[in-house]
Amino acid sequence: MNSISSFCLSVTTWVAALTADVPAQFYWPPGYATAPGNAVMNAPFTTQPGYSTSGTRCMVVIDPSSLPFPVGTALTRISLRRDVGYASQSYSGKSGNLIVRIGRAAWAPSQVQDVRFSRVWETPPTQVFAQTPFAIPAASAPGTSVPPFSLVIPFTTNYTWQGGPLAIEFVFTSAAGPSAWRLDAFAVNRPQNGTSSPTGLGCRGSNGFIPWHYALPETSMPGAQMTVQMEGSRLPPAPGAAETYAFHMLGTQNLTYLGSPLPLPLSLIGGPPQCLLRIEPLLITTCLVSNPSALFARATNSFPIPAQAAFVGFVLHSQWLLFDTGIAASFPMTVSDALAITLGGVLPPAIPQAARTLWKYGATGFDDEYGSMVPDSYGPIIKFN
Repeated sequence: MNSISSFCLSVTTWVAALTADVPAQFYWPPGYATAPGNAVMNAPFTTQPGYSTSGTRCMVVIDPSSLPFPVGTALTRISLRRDVGYASQSYSGKSGNLIVRIGRAAWAPSQVQDVRFSRVWETPPTQVFAQTPFAIPAASAPGTSVPPFSLVIPFTTNYTWQGGPLAIEFVFTSAAGPSAWRLDAFAVNRPQNGTSSPTGLGCRGSNGFIPWHYALPETSMPGAQMTVQMEGSRLPPAPGAAETYAFHMLGTQNLTYLGSPLPLPLSLIGGPPQCLLRIEPLLITTCLVSNPSALFARATNSFPIPAQAAFVGFVLHSQWLLFDTGIAASFPMTVSDALAITLGGVLPPAIPQAARTLWKYGATGFDDEYGSMVPDSYGPIIKFN
């Protein structure tokens, strides 16, 4: 009996020692361990002909709520895999110089606005890896299979996550010019913005400007607070003058108004004959003007668009009606140009972004170096050990 107990104890000790040597594996974003990503990431290991191959710099800022490990976890390596977007393409092995830094970011991904790499760090990062040459393995065409995490970066200095947004920076210089080795990635894209196009000019005011306006594309979506802004109307000549007010008109068509074909000249109501009403004004909003310049005034109107799929692709028609007492007319008004605004996709509820990615080809590594930034939630699929 004692020998059996000793044997069981030995086996238990051996298993415990074996498992202690196997680091825990965490996949980010969670759920992508065996599922392919829906995006492709070129940086830092792909450089197209015409781009500088010296120092491809890439930084990924990860929201702490999306990390799959607890505070205090020691990270010893990260692994990446090739993309599934190029199903029939294989990649040959690559070599180059690789530097990896990890640290705490100053902002969550949705709050990152500064595209200077060094400004993103809240505290100085830890350089966890630096090697020349660093070998990137060959990768066969994935077909319909999910590629393995074959690009392994073992840390020479471990990093312990102490909470907060996690930033990972890669700087890679290819040893042999342009290279192709795209990473598997995920992206949570914002629905398509709305679009707008002019359907007719406004008329020149006494200040010499023809008022014009635009709709902010990112607000031209069901579920958003749509914003339109007008520029170029006459500045109020005195406090409380009629020019203090502007009228935004919104309609659903620009063919007829009260049974008459559009456009209609304002001369029908005593206005300047060259000023044309170009839309059917179903909704008229009174707005106060501001003076962004010494030459003309501005007005802005915002209004909600219901978050309903039926409004996707719907076209609204917009125009401004403006006082201008410098015009010699019994009804001293001018109008802006007219817009046809096509609504985009339904804006989803606001959720924290999981990741924000910055990159630069031909980076120098200097402080305050500028990169480009992906506006949507986007990053590589990573296995942490």
